[in-house]
Amino acid sequence: MPKLVNRPLTELAIKKAAKATARYDIFDASVRGLGVRIAPSGTKSWFIMRRFNGKMLRTTFGRYPEVGLADARLRAPAVLLKMSKGNTSQGNDTFDTIVAEWIKRDQSKNKSVEQVKTAIKRHVSPIFSGRKLDEIKKQDIIKLIDQITDGGSPVAASRILAFLKRFFNWCVERDILEVSPALSIKANTGEISRDRVLDVGELLSLWTVEDKLNYPWGAILKLLMLTGARLKEVSEVTWDEISLEEQIWSIPSSRTKNSRPHQIHLSTQAIQILRSLPSVKDQSFLFSTNGVRPVSGFSKAKKRIDLLSGVDNWRFHDLRRSFATYTTEKLDIPPVVIDKVLNHVSGAVKGVAAIYQRGEYLEQRREALQAWGDYLENLTNQFQADE
Repeated sequence: MPKLVNRPLTELAIKKAAKATARYDIFDASVRGLGVRIAPSGTKSWFIMRRFNGKMLRTTFGRYPEVGLADARLRAPAVLLKMSKGNTSQGNDTFDTIVAEWIKRDQSKNKSVEQVKTAIKRHVSPIFSGRKLDEIKKQDIIKLIDQITDGGSPVAASRILAFLKRFFNWCVERDILEVSPALSIKANTGEISRDRVLDVGELLSLWTVEDKLNYPWGAILKLLMLTGARLKEVSEVTWDEISLEEQIWSIPSSRTKNSRPHQIHLSTQAIQILRSLPSVKDQSFLFSTNGVRPVSGFSKAKKRIDLLSGVDNWRFHDLRRSFATYTTEKLDIPPVVIDKVLNHVSGAVKGVAAIYQRGEYLEQRREALQAWGDYLENLTNQFQADE
């Protein structure tokens, strides 16, 4: 239950109402049951709460400041009349109406918006169309995802689950629903967290969420995916380690886990990201929020990535593990080459054989990272083909 706050409701009080870790309500003294809810994000939504026929009903009808205090008071009687007739808006709108609003307001600038529309039209709307939003339960979503998976489209199933998580998270944020029915549903990866390898649908979701992340997290996320490097290596990279012309990233021994200098070949996709970064005079770090120290705040950023992508139960290091798995199993790149890319001291080649394979495989590493960059870039087309 949201925290209730009793204070005089004025324009100034609403304007100054600060966001908190938990959402809370402020009620109006002039109109009984009228209040404004402040979400953890700072979003402020008008609502009416009143008991009818022994049942407490609540409905939202606008957001502040689009709807001001005076306007909310004027609208309240009409809203109350609808409520008395059993017509409440919270969760009562159909899936079709709200998902169209979500696409318009939240997804329209996303590069994957057409994929979202196609996937929902083909797989989700035939099941949920016409249903009230608050009638869609966790079991309904699980059944839908299982049907898509059993139909031979596990990639589409994982991707659609990510879409639905993003959609229902948005509904909670907008105060349309109290709780997301997709909150605790996990993708059918069969992996435990410690050994997590992201499935293709999850890779797609993380790859495309970059459009909605502010600097520096979108670029950091994609570079982690493209290079297989560790989070600390990427987040603390400096411009003097990068050669855009030679497409090489040279990490000194002082910054590697095994204290050995390491060279990472930068794919054309990685170079494109680096060239798009803001240029700040006298700033050595690629990713910094104050120009002096490397970026921090990983936990907060991770929560936002989870919210926007719909992918959960993963860690940044899982991107590195997924890189190793996909490049060896999907792209048929020899494990010894991937070990070199990841700067492993001991890996797939051991014992006597290791003595004869001390080469750095520089050309093979370059080809492997470019092939991986192309694979990630083409995932969108593969998803559309699976559809």
